[in-house]
Amino acid sequence: MKNILDKTLDFTSGEKFYRFGNSDGKYWIMPARDMRTAMNLYQPSGIKGKMVKALLPMLHGISPVRKAIHATTLHCSLGKELHALLCNMFGTEVEFSVFEGTPSVHRKITMQLSSGRHILGYCKLSTSSDIKALFDKENKMLAWLGSKGMKGIPQVLHCGMLDSGVHIFVQSTVKTRSSAVIHEWGALQERFLAKLHEKTKQAVCFEESDYCRTLDLLEKHLDWLPDNVEPAVIARVAANIKEIFSGREVEFSAYHGDFTPWNMFVEKNMLFVFDFEYAAKSYPPGLDRYHFFTQTAVFERGWGAKEITAFMNSKEGAWIKKQEYTLYLLDIISRFTVREGKKVTGEATTPFALWGKLLEKLI
Repeated sequence: MKNILDKTLDFTSGEKFYRFGNSDGKYWIMPARDMRTAMNLYQPSGIKGKMVKALLPMLHGISPVRKAIHATTLHCSLGKELHALLCNMFGTEVEFSVFEGTPSVHRKITMQLSSGRHILGYCKLSTSSDIKALFDKENKMLAWLGSKGMKGIPQVLHCGMLDSGVHIFVQSTVKTRSSAVIHEWGALQERFLAKLHEKTKQAVCFEESDYCRTLDLLEKHLDWLPDNVEPAVIARVAANIKEIFSGREVEFSAYHGDFTPWNMFVEKNMLFVFDFEYAAKSYPPGLDRYHFFTQTAVFERGWGAKEITAFMNSKEGAWIKKQEYTLYLLDIISRFTVREGKKVTGEATTPFALWGKLLEKLI
């Protein structure tokens, strides 16, 4: 990440910024000026993080406060090439804040771009050819969704490469300082997914669908699964699903792939959804709700397989359909296996234990 920052930012001059992180290995770089606007990039799920977001814009000048969150002070500005590109794109001087990315093989830099209290858009940066492919995929996906009349999604402003070799993806936003992040499932999410299905539904032979290709990739790379899951179980469940749908014409539709509170916000009672890097055109409808549920259960409620299973068996969890949840779990297992490009080891194995236990409960 430092390599990308060195290629896109100038650390020899500029305004005052603070760099701080959390226990998950995530780091942010926030400007002292207009910090309340800049902190819209910071979307914590824990109580401590929410306190930092609320209080740091007012208290960052107090040394003990900075010390408490292990913040370091630095000065920086946009590099000349990036500065010229963004200022020309938005027609104004651009301010920025930085999220250094979630630790993973697909880690990338995300910048929130603003002018005073007005948020202009977002810029993603990487030197990885794999992430460049994700940028290209997201660019095409958003253009396709736009052609279908889908609202509440970003417009791509730029997708290319800087002279420094850094791949760049810039998108618009309607986000403001008053935008809200909703962590509970509700009517807005329901309506967005219903509209996504209605706008993109298509009759397709199952074997020609994106979802079937996901299962094919999983079956091809079972040897890449981590040691904390049983490949034979995964293979059997995937084969059963393929047998159920084999030869059938199905009505599938677009799938966001990372439908979580931190990839959406509400502005003027409209849901705006971004980060379509993992989106697909022909998936079983409704799987995004299972991702929202699972991710918030794990990262915001601290649930494990036991608590999720108990919820599934409760009155509140009556909406969960076993086959649909199975389809979702196979998708997420396939994605996280294939994206590693090799045997999954180390910290990347952690979520697989949960997914494997849930699959066993479902079957």
